[in-house]
Amino acid sequence: MVRKLNYDDFSGATRPFRADVELDDLEVEGKIPPELDGTFYRVMHDPYYPRDYYKNGSKTIPFDGDGSISAFRIKNGNCAFKQRYVLTERFLAERQAGRAMFGILKTPFSHHPCVRAVQDNTANTNVIVHAGKLLALSEQGPPYELDPRQIPKGAPFTAHPHVDPNSGDLVGYGYGLNGVESNDCTVWVLDKNGKKTFERTLTMPGNGFVHDCAITENYAVLQQMPFVADARNVEKPDGHMWTYDESVPAWFGLVPRKHLDQPVRWFKWKNAMPVHTGASWEEDGKVYFDTSVAIGNAFPFLPTKKESSDESGQTVTVNYVRFEIDPQAETDRLDDPEVLVNVPCEFPRTDERFLTRRSRYTFMDCFDPTAVADPALLYRGLNCLARYDNEAKTLEVMSPGPGVLVQEPCFSARGPNAAEGDGFLITLVDNIPLERNEIIIQDTRDFQQVVARVILPFRLRSAVHGNWVDAERIPETGPFIEPLPDMGRLYPVN
Repeated sequence: MVRKLNYDDFSGATRPFRADVELDDLEVEGKIPPELDGTFYRVMHDPYYPRDYYKNGSKTIPFDGDGSISAFRIKNGNCAFKQRYVLTERFLAERQAGRAMFGILKTPFSHHPCVRAVQDNTANTNVIVHAGKLLALSEQGPPYELDPRQIPKGAPFTAHPHVDPNSGDLVGYGYGLNGVESNDCTVWVLDKNGKKTFERTLTMPGNGFVHDCAITENYAVLQQMPFVADARNVEKPDGHMWTYDESVPAWFGLVPRKHLDQPVRWFKWKNAMPVHTGASWEEDGKVYFDTSVAIGNAFPFLPTKKESSDESGQTVTVNYVRFEIDPQAETDRLDDPEVLVNVPCEFPRTDERFLTRRSRYTFMDCFDPTAVADPALLYRGLNCLARYDNEAKTLEVMSPGPGVLVQEPCFSARGPNAAEGDGFLITLVDNIPLERNEIIIQDTRDFQQVVARVILPFRLRSAVHGNWVDAERIPETGPFIEPLPDMGRLYPVN
């Protein structure tokens, strides 16, 4: 029996969807640009069973859900849709048991003894294409290879590898390979054919989360959040495997990604949470990278170890900033970054054809309190799409409508030779008043206009990450949705 999930993080627009679905010819308002021929993939945390095995679910966190992939196939102005669970070992074990068997995310000691040999990998954080393979990713396990048409097969990998557009190399990493409390990390490079060409194992300053990285022509920059893993805390009433420690700085690892004989250097800033990166490049011997940074614990579902006895609580702020690292610096302490966007914002995306080069445009989600009657909605999601212009130092904001929350945007260039940022922004939005999801498509030549809306006649759970994949990157081996059987000529009933 599946009981109703009684937690705020599993209600409203984030309540579980729990279904595999396919629909052909979705309703379209406006006109889908004819240049768009590909698939918009996104993945959501979608718990099939209530996460109630350990302590009746009292320590459940929002990230602990089964990976479920959405695929919107767009071609010739039409859109077809599929939703499928990733058939991970964990998902199949729980389906066989008919209930939750895994406890707290990334905390193996909280799982049922019968599944402790089962790989605890939800494949619920990102979905990418590399070397012709569609991969579902999460930080706690290896990628799962998916059938681009059927979406779900299986093969630790980061949820945020990045592709060098100049070489086609995929730069990724995995951490905690020697146990959840370990501080080891391995960086590797896979060429455009999927062959490993570089591997380097290193020691990090701590054992906190490393959710995203940045890449330049010669370096990978790892971002370590100030969380501390300690299994002894799991059994404490308010404890968890992971604790945000206000006495720990944010660390940035500068890792040469082409030469093993060059040293890895770690640089620290103040206590903060670097989350998702945008543009990154090298200039005049320095490394620059843009990233969203939260000041304070942006994961309120995880405990905080305070630096002082002040219990008044800290207001968490999120900015989009630019760090500068000098690989030859005599100190390991970074200067304060340049603040680029000082309103609540997240999920920066660039025209990735220009990654590793200084670029002009960054697209992102942001929160505009003037677009809603209740500013407290900030804690339910972001409500606007924005374009930051690095040359003009301006932020253009577009609201998709009242009561609408936005998910991570994806950019598709108008063509292979289009100028940077000239193309289409594709975003799934939560239309709260109408209880449904919609894809909105913007032509970046007029950022304020939505040229097409693709309507889903139901509500999906909010997703984390996704990507647009041009059709030429994954050759089609058959129809996206199987055609109906030929029933011959039909006659009216007399």
